[in-house]
Amino acid sequence: MSGNCSGTGKIEVGGAPDPFAEARKQLFPPLRNRRLAQAADAITDDRIDAAELLLSRFLQRQPDEPAALNLMADIARRAGRFGEAEQLLSRCVSEAPDCAGYRFNHAIILRRLEKFDDALADLDALLVADPRNPLYRDQKAAILRMAGRHDEELVYRCELTEDHPASPEVWLDYAHALRGVGSRDGCVAAYRRALALSPSLSTAYAHLADLKTCRFTAAEIDGMEANLVLPRLPADDRAKLHFALGKAYEDEKLYAKSFDNYAKGNALERLGVEFDPERLTAHRLNCEALLSDSFFRSRAGWGCRSNAPIFIVGMPRSGSTLIEQILSSHSGIEGLGEIADLDTIVGRRLAREEGEQAPHRFWIGGWLEFRSGLVEAFPRVLNRLTARDFQSLGEEYLETTRSHRTPGRPFFTDKALRNFGYAGLIHLILPNAKIIDVRRHPLDCGWSIFKSHFPGGQPFSERLSDIGRHYANYVRLMAHLDGALPGRIHRVIYENLIADPETELRRLFAYLALPFEEQCLRFHENRRPVGTLSSEQVRAPLYSSGVGQWRAYEAWLAPLKAALGPVLHEYPRAPD
Repeated sequence: MSGNCSGTGKIEVGGAPDPFAEARKQLFPPLRNRRLAQAADAITDDRIDAAELLLSRFLQRQPDEPAALNLMADIARRAGRFGEAEQLLSRCVSEAPDCAGYRFNHAIILRRLEKFDDALADLDALLVADPRNPLYRDQKAAILRMAGRHDEELVYRCELTEDHPASPEVWLDYAHALRGVGSRDGCVAAYRRALALSPSLSTAYAHLADLKTCRFTAAEIDGMEANLVLPRLPADDRAKLHFALGKAYEDEKLYAKSFDNYAKGNALERLGVEFDPERLTAHRLNCEALLSDSFFRSRAGWGCRSNAPIFIVGMPRSGSTLIEQILSSHSGIEGLGEIADLDTIVGRRLAREEGEQAPHRFWIGGWLEFRSGLVEAFPRVLNRLTARDFQSLGEEYLETTRSHRTPGRPFFTDKALRNFGYAGLIHLILPNAKIIDVRRHPLDCGWSIFKSHFPGGQPFSERLSDIGRHYANYVRLMAHLDGALPGRIHRVIYENLIADPETELRRLFAYLALPFEEQCLRFHENRRPVGTLSSEQVRAPLYSSGVGQWRAYEAWLAPLKAALGPVLHEYPRAPD
């Protein structure tokens, strides 16, 4: 029966007790009404239409019944209608302020809407009544992490390990928190503690592999191989083990075994994923047709005049986290990481202009599309937006990013790399914002993408040919914008940065119109939290070992080379 719309439950691993299970049971009183119980069962069975019909009829007779409103909020949440879910749950809290479950669910939805202060207020109210509740403390820690308050998160994670030392999931979350603040030895020890409690915990192996600087022991390699033959091992766990074994065998220079595991991991990740690599091709061609120099000239002076944002765009595994770490070492720049605010406002505006239900996220280029046709709508909508429209979009972006920022630094970075698909739009809505395109050799970059396990998913990363097409489209789109907006986008070539960092950084800060600061060369001393796969690399001085890593795997990279085409041979220039 579905009572909780948060979807935050921990899984029980390796027979260990789940400290969150009992807390979840206490959130809601039993559903006594037969109709509501039927609706809850329908939601659990994914019969959403039947559940919605039952609840709609019930609410016609009892419009303020909180149990029915809560279930309706669950349906809205599952459909991505988080604003609607928040309104429904707000009514639940008003009607039944003493029911912990409604307030808890309200906090979770507020978190999804990135209203972190309001979500924390709900959880604090719950913690007053039940200060040791593991579910409340776990969710507060998660929200503190999302709000960038990592030191506070760490306190809660540490307390949870003290109260629930037998839970591998608690140790896993503690390890994530330690990694976020740069405590490498502590985080490795916490991941290994989780594995000691649950040797089949594939996620812990995957995160140890993601650290890049951690080598697996022979016993850990044997443990992963043993886990792969376990009966009924879920595909997701199997994929994580293959990625981790790929890293383990790469460290041992057993490249054939390494590639075989990376390939199997990607094949498993691809199961059930619908991805069309030609979506980005269509977007690129649309932009090339619309975004000409005359199009931009006719809209000169439009948009919001703020110069605060610095967009870092490009491909994953290109050195972008390194650039953000360098920039955030400057006294005037705050690094916000990979925020999705531009996705949200663009998707919302496109859907509204096209008369569709607005998606919560719209990731251009085929990562994730909630409505077909929005890629085609992008140039159509841009062509009819007015000066006031572009200004309001820029202002809306600044307003949505405000929740991520801390006072004191006038500039901030947005490292959502997929924003390269919006580079022309960024110029129109924020003409004084800076755009930095970080580019790495296509074979090093492409191979590094293929061997990386992306927790949030990157569907284009699961085939070498898809990676090559994606990279080529990205390069061609940026080349078109270089022609239409000469000098507007600053390019950092990763290999040049490694070879002569001071020269490249002085060029970069000249583009930003900011004074160069020596501490930017000591970026590895910057203790800011880093949440990407490159977190360990950016806490070490520059090194050249990342250049040419593809060569050990060249025998298997023909599909990547073929898909890259002229982009490979012309690097670092873009082909005509």
